[in-house]
Amino acid sequence: MLKRYQVLLSDWIEDYIKFVARKYDLSSSAAIRIHIALGILYVRTIVHPEYKLNFGDKEFKELSKKAAKGELDEAEVHQWMSRILFETRKLVELRLAEDTEQKKK
Repeated sequence: MLKRYQVLLSDWIEDYIKFVARKYDLSSSAAIRIHIALGILYVRTIVHPEYKLNFGDKEFKELSKKAAKGELDEAEVHQWMSRILFETRKLVELRLAEDTEQKKK
């Protein structure tokens, strides 16, 4: 389920989000969602290196490079986004469950 939030962005972030949205034919909301998910994945896997993604660093880097070069077609972009969002959701749910367990103790 998607929820609506009002977020204030600096001009340079807005410019980048618009650039990404145009480049990959996404809405600004989708571009913001994927960047938030990527940020969560990046930070959480540093803080919790024991969490293993269902794709390796090498595959992630290759996909990121292909995306940056515009070498992914629309279906590949959406497949990549789905994987990122799925992995992020699993990681967030795990983290929230851990926090709930710690509070019970």
